[in-house]
Amino acid sequence: MARERDEAKEHQKDLTRVRKKDANYLAELVELGIALSASQGREELNQKILMAARNFTNADGGSLYLVNREESELHFRIMVNDTLETFFVSGRESEKPFPPLQLYDSQGRPNYANIATYVALTGKAINIDDAYSAEGFDFTGTRAFDAKTGYRSKSFLTVPLKNTSGVVIGVLQLINARDDAGNVISFDPAIEPIINALASQAAVAIENSRLLVAQRDLMESFVRVLGHAIDAKSPHTAGHCSRVPIIARMLAQAAVDDRDGTFSNFYLTDMEWYELDLSAWLHDCGKIVTPDHVMEKATKLETIHNRIHEVRTRFEVLRRDAEIEMLKRKLDGEAPDQCEADFAKRVSELETQFALVADANIGDAELDTDAIFALHDIGEQKWTRYFDRTIGLSWAEHERLSDSELAELREPGMESLLMDREFDIYDGFNRGEVYNLSIPSGTLTSEERQVINDHVVITQDMLAQLPYPKELQRIPEIAGNHHEKMDGSGYPRGLTGEDMGILEKVMVIADIFEALTAVDRPYKRPKTLSECISILADMRDKGQIDSDLFELFLTSGMYQEYGRKYLREDQCDDVDVPQFVLSPGTA
Repeated sequence: MARERDEAKEHQKDLTRVRKKDANYLAELVELGIALSASQGREELNQKILMAARNFTNADGGSLYLVNREESELHFRIMVNDTLETFFVSGRESEKPFPPLQLYDSQGRPNYANIATYVALTGKAINIDDAYSAEGFDFTGTRAFDAKTGYRSKSFLTVPLKNTSGVVIGVLQLINARDDAGNVISFDPAIEPIINALASQAAVAIENSRLLVAQRDLMESFVRVLGHAIDAKSPHTAGHCSRVPIIARMLAQAAVDDRDGTFSNFYLTDMEWYELDLSAWLHDCGKIVTPDHVMEKATKLETIHNRIHEVRTRFEVLRRDAEIEMLKRKLDGEAPDQCEADFAKRVSELETQFALVADANIGDAELDTDAIFALHDIGEQKWTRYFDRTIGLSWAEHERLSDSELAELREPGMESLLMDREFDIYDGFNRGEVYNLSIPSGTLTSEERQVINDHVVITQDMLAQLPYPKELQRIPEIAGNHHEKMDGSGYPRGLTGEDMGILEKVMVIADIFEALTAVDRPYKRPKTLSECISILADMRDKGQIDSDLFELFLTSGMYQEYGRKYLREDQCDDVDVPQFVLSPGTA
């Protein structure tokens, strides 16, 4: 009886130890689950998974493989071995990762010879006591590794990592379990459920990490596609949406690197960098709805094409009318010399008038009041139209004409050299020739300028509708405020510098600098760096851009670096930086 009581007590102690051990395993699994669910990088996640599995089994070494996207290979990710004092991570340039394991041979047959590929293909865990005596698997590579390193690979525990759909996404392999004395032993079958539970947690964590990365990649790709689409919409602003992010990042990096200046305490987290990149790519997304005839308007008479050619044809008609009149006068017996002199005078007059119209059409120089009046006088000249203007019109053009206008245009009649018609006003735009030629400066009418400016409002409206995560909440402001000025003279909100964050101010300078240096704008020649810096300095002096950021823009030399990489050689002239840097107390 005494012996039986002692055996019972010893059994109870064993049960207590087992329960305590199981409780510890459960607690560790819970802690691991919490740790794996935390936000972390993929490499850190892989390390936690492998280290936890080794801790549970006291394994000397272990490896983690993940199935590739095509589900054709197992890709090595991490390996650890205490005895060999090795720690390999795939992707490090100083280390050569192990080659992928092929899940299928060249004939498409499953590779069951390798233990890791077998587990990946079948989804079954394999526990091997001794690799050198095990049957059914090819351990040639293991023996070669041992021969090379002097290691002895013995016990193996290989388990699949299955996601929530039951699909194997990876394989966890543990090598050489050890007892408390450090001797290599077999993996205890009782530990397998724990490792399988760990593998399940690990698979979910890896899948979640992949989903987060995939979501981020998808969003970034979509944003870049949208930016490239906007650039592609207009060959004259091609590359703007892709170059502004480069300038913005360079200027923000200069602020982060500033150790002793105004921005010594400024830094950006990874998500803030990501936020800046997305904002810069999206800053002109509203232009996707801006009409092409406004975006592409390189001259005042341009709609879909430059109407100066139509106006030139009318001048040609007037010249021919003058020549016909000269010939008629000669036939009527007038003095030939006088007729020819009058004709030459008229031709010279028409050439001068057309030159004025053509120069005004370009929009390079500002028109004064006298020039505008002269354009109106030129436009009032008459010429005779004989052909029906109503034929060959589109349905929409017919709809814009009243019955009386249609009747008038069908019959021959006198027309002005430059015309402003009521039916030239539609869709909110006045396409009248005199009206457009009379634009004092630039090529856009006030209505067109408003449409251009409205792209920022549309950008803000579009971006405000997106459900951003907490870390990206500022994208609408950073992207949508790039036309604001520090003195409140910008648009659309008239914000001041006090209303804007540093990244918004960075975007203001990046957008202006790219537009100034761009070589693909039809309405201006590309400016040199010194010209651009001079314009930015003038804006700084007027209080329109941030003075500290502009000074950093100069002193960091980032404008030179950008010029070397992205501008033409003839644009990269020398800039007298001290000339534009304010002395202390002058800002």
